[in-house]
Amino acid sequence: MPLDDYLMPAEQIKFQSSESVRYGEKPYRVIVTDRRLILYARRGRLFKEDDVISQKLDELEALKFSEQGVLVRKGLLRIQTAKTEMRLLGPLPQIKALYQQMMQFL
Repeated sequence: MPLDDYLMPAEQIKFQSSESVRYGEKPYRVIVTDRRLILYARRGRLFKEDDVISQKLDELEALKFSEQGVLVRKGLLRIQTAKTEMRLLGPLPQIKALYQQMMQFL
């Protein structure tokens, strides 16, 4: 699995999304380890490339969960650090589970 190439020695996966969530305009799989939040996607049709975004969990300052939509409910998770804010949008059960998992790191 190409994701294994991006894990640090002895880093353990605590949560993986079963469906993609959107960060910006791109879909990613979300992986929470004991040290980092990783957004991972394998892109390209002919030539495959990895697209990886990583955020240290010890830099988290705030998490905010909200719901969007009328007919199709989506979850929105805002992840705040000192330098950035990440907005992850996806299926409501996936985002709720991600929020619950990440609350332990605050």
